[in-house]
Amino acid sequence: MRRSSHASFVLGFALVVAGCAREAPVAVEPGSDPAEARRQLAAAAAAGPVPLVLLRVEDRPSEAEAAGLATRGVSGLAVRFAPAPPNVAGRRLVLALDGLEEPAAICAGADRPAGSPAGRAVFAAWCDGERAVARVRLPAAVERVERERAVWRATARLFPDDYAETYGWNLFGLRVTLGASFGF
Repeated sequence: MRRSSHASFVLGFALVVAGCAREAPVAVEPGSDPAEARRQLAAAAAAGPVPLVLLRVEDRPSEAEAAGLATRGVSGLAVRFAPAPPNVAGRRLVLALDGLEEPAAICAGADRPAGSPAGRAVFAAWCDGERAVARVRLPAAVERVERERAVWRATARLFPDDYAETYGWNLFGLRVTLGASFGF
């Protein structure tokens, strides 16, 4: 009995540790300003569907699916992404699912290289013309579910929720938000 309880404990502990394992973090590229990207996205969303340029080798997710996944990643903002051609100008979201882009040139709109998705990173950028306002990078996503998760994880990091800054209360000069404290 003692041996089986020890094995059960070890197995249970291993399952807890495995359950707590985290996905690789979404890295914000140097020089990026996600808060500014969020402000620009809000302005673009108010004018109608926001262009989404999708660069990929594999067929999945489709452009429509990627637009839905990108929308899912943006919290606290009513936005709808619409697929757009790679050479579209203006403000837009660019997703390079198979690492088909150099991070510094993701907004350039030039011809993209062909390549293999194996071991390549996933990039997402909010572009204002040829300037990347904010860029994020994730490790390569190979399986279908990983690719779908990469899209909404990237947009969640690219356009962080600004609830506290937008909806906090100003009481007699004190900024009061959920989770904040105030004094007398």
